[in-house]
Amino acid sequence: MKKVIFPGSFDPFHKGHLDIVKNSLKIFDKVIITVSNKPNKNNYWFNSEERKKLICKCVENLRNVEVIITKDIKLEDICHNLKVFNVIRGVKSTRTLDDEIRLKNISNYMSKKKYKKDINFIYFITSDSDFRGSSIVKKYASSKIILKDLLPEEIIDDVVKRYKEV
Repeated sequence: MKKVIFPGSFDPFHKGHLDIVKNSLKIFDKVIITVSNKPNKNNYWFNSEERKKLICKCVENLRNVEVIITKDIKLEDICHNLKVFNVIRGVKSTRTLDDEIRLKNISNYMSKKKYKKDINFIYFITSDSDFRGSSIVKKYASSKIILKDLLPEEIIDDVVKRYKEV
C-alpha cells in the first residue's frame, strides 16, 4: 500500500487542504494527515484535538484517509515514526515554493543523517490558492457567504462560532 503524509497545523482546514487530500488519493492508496503545532506559533484558534475533529468531519466521506495528532515537529521524525517517507505539500505561490524547498532540504538532510532514509516530496499547486489560506479564513470568518468559498461546508459553523468567541 502506497502511503503519503500530509503534515500541517491546519488552523483551520480549508478547501485548499481538501483539494490536496483528494488529489493525493489519485496517486496514493492512503493519506495520513498529521496535525501538529508550529513551535513559533501560539495563537491557534483551535487546539490540536479540535483541529483533528474538524478535519475528520471534512474527510469522513473519503476512503483511506487517517487523521492523527503528532507531538513531533520535525518532519523526518514524523516520517520515521510512521514508517512513511512520502510527503505531500501544497504550493500557493513562488513565495511558498521557496519555503518548501528549504523544508525539503533540511528534512532530507536530517533524515539521511539520523535514519539513512530519503523523504520523497510531492508538491501540488493548489487551485485558487492565492486567496485560500488559514489566515485569510480567519480574517473573513465573520462572513458565511465568503466562508462558503474558503471552507468545506461541514466546518463553516464551527469556524464562525470560534470567530465569535475570539
